[in-house]
Amino acid sequence: MAQSQTEVLDLPVLPLRDVVVFPHMVIPLFVGRDKSMQALERAMEADKRILLVAQKSAETDDPAAADLYTVGTLAQVLQLLKLPDGTIKVLVEGLARVAVDKIREQDGALQGAGTELESEES
Repeated sequence: MAQSQTEVLDLPVLPLRDVVVFPHMVIPLFVGRDKSMQALERAMEADKRILLVAQKSAETDDPAAADLYTVGTLAQVLQLLKLPDGTIKVLVEGLARVAVDKIREQDGALQGAGTELESEES
């Protein structure tokens, strides 16, 4: 059950409330917080990959690194739709689990560094 680590990542972070995305899951998410929308824009400008990390408390409106768990999911943005009310509906697919080493604020959004964890499947 040893976990070997592979690719080092530095990606925009999307904090999640009341949901955890696992590898191979495809799920729609509704995004309305400014930092989260900025993180999505960054992901779309790059390679459409984003780091999804669950918040410890859904009530936290402006989460910092201490408010997030240390394992997240590398995800691919499949579809992004800007809604009339200013929020975004995004369809993501979980790709791999990630051990999050550091989360920092950068240019109005959260950015995370981490290491992809290999699957424990046999």
